[in-house]
Amino acid sequence: MSQLLGFWMELCLLRAVPQALPASRWLLGFSLVTYLLLSLATTALSAGFVVGLQVAMLDFVLLCGFVMALLYLVNKPRRILQTLSALAGAGSILAVPAILLTLVSGSGIGPDTQSLSVLWLLLLFWNLLVTAHILRHALSSSLALGIGLSLAYILVSTQLMVSVFPHLAGQ
Repeated sequence: MSQLLGFWMELCLLRAVPQALPASRWLLGFSLVTYLLLSLATTALSAGFVVGLQVAMLDFVLLCGFVMALLYLVNKPRRILQTLSALAGAGSILAVPAILLTLVSGSGIGPDTQSLSVLWLLLLFWNLLVTAHILRHALSSSLALGIGLSLAYILVSTQLMVSVFPHLAGQ
């Protein structure tokens, strides 16, 4: 377990590559369940359990659908297990600072709103880079393409989330 967490951390620091993961259905399941639970925790803290579960499930479906469609489109379906495991694992690691920021944001103590906004923006940028790094390796392409795809995914998924859950847009 600690090796897996260490590997996910190395992914988030851009020092590991997704192809170093085994193409394992068990690992994929574990990674996705961890990602789903931490996504739920992140959203439930500010929106409640039911909405948090709905947001986490939509996020889960969007991530899986995006990766599968992308890798089938470029004729690399054999990389789905590793890519999804890497994205879910890295997303799990990045959920920890998101949970902390959510707790601090709701507590009324800690940094001011402007500082929190900067921290959220840095976390978003880090997530964008990690996703780009993983996609770049999954596609055997350039970092620029990985960044473009990562940015497109974040924009589309954010727009879908706001369309489905408009009451969360102001939070």
